[in-house]
Amino acid sequence: MRLVTAVLPPHRVPDVVKALQSFGVRGLTVSEVQGYDGYTARTEVYRGARYRVDVTPLLRLDVLTLDFDAADLVRVIRSAGARGTGGGVVWTVPVDNVVRIRTRESGPDAV
Repeated sequence: MRLVTAVLPPHRVPDVVKALQSFGVRGLTVSEVQGYDGYTARTEVYRGARYRVDVTPLLRLDVLTLDFDAADLVRVIRSAGARGTGGGVVWTVPVDNVVRIRTRESGPDAV
């Protein structure tokens, strides 16, 4: 099993989620995160004082999948997330075991 993680700008996530649903993904986790890439710093004003903001609000998508689907999921995310402006990143990591709490299924059956 593999955990496929994508960190994307918020405006890209709806297209990526639709593409993942079309691929057959039944569930995913979305988290609000902040990232630093060295390119997207902006200046904001708070109580009349200007300050530089180096981190950008992003969304993180986590999808647990079987080994043979991981490369296809990365391709789906890459193609759906490549539209428009802004960047993103996708990576995979191995998962040793997973247990579905409600049904007590474990391993590939829980995915």
